[in-house]
Amino acid sequence: MSAFISSEFIKELDGFFTRNDLAAAGEYLSQSLDLCRREGNRAGMLTVLDECVGYYRQTGDEQAGMNAVNGCLDLITEMRLDDKTSGTILLNCATTMKAFGKAEEAMEYYRLADEKLTRALPPDDPLIAGLYNNEALALQDIGEIAEAEESFLRALEITGKNDSTALEYAVTCVNLAHLRFDRDYLDVSVNELLDSAYKILSDDRFISFPRYGFTCRKCAPAYGFFGRIADEKEISERGEKY
Repeated sequence: MSAFISSEFIKELDGFFTRNDLAAAGEYLSQSLDLCRREGNRAGMLTVLDECVGYYRQTGDEQAGMNAVNGCLDLITEMRLDDKTSGTILLNCATTMKAFGKAEEAMEYYRLADEKLTRALPPDDPLIAGLYNNEALALQDIGEIAEAEESFLRALEITGKNDSTALEYAVTCVNLAHLRFDRDYLDVSVNELLDSAYKILSDDRFISFPRYGFTCRKCAPAYGFFGRIADEKEISERGEKY
């Protein structure tokens, strides 16, 4: 691999994730980061560290994940980045902070990401929807339930417009179902939201979408939680198969 971290790096890394080979992905990230450091390639370091942030969030390695977060934040401060690039990285960092129990701290970076991304992107951009969805989870953690629900609904409004964001729509449906159940276990909209997500996750049209299997594996436990065992089994099997 050359010192220039390009789309080929992302393509190679995505291949490991598609095959669910996390060990190989981790090794590839480590090698890539070492190469960039040796060559003083700050842009490459930021690209790799940004991917490390998501990787360690997925593997649950808090120390490595927070080291990657801090590395990204330091480089963002040092480098002159456009709003879309810096906002996207800030969103990733905030989401990892939240995943490691630092929701209160994460809110500062979600708000910074919001400022940058809403300046750089149209209001119906899928990345904005991702911001709203992840920010809502952090708001839920700190007890801001009404604000969290509003953010989930904003995410659904964006992702429900076309098939290209159907998987993101399904994830947000599941997240909102949990929020409403926690608020009122008799809320009839809970199963309606789960039905909407199931319709997407069980649809063969979406098998070829990037991260289809990952999305199924992520959503499947919700069906078990809500007593929909057959649905959980089907979605889980799809996650393993695809």
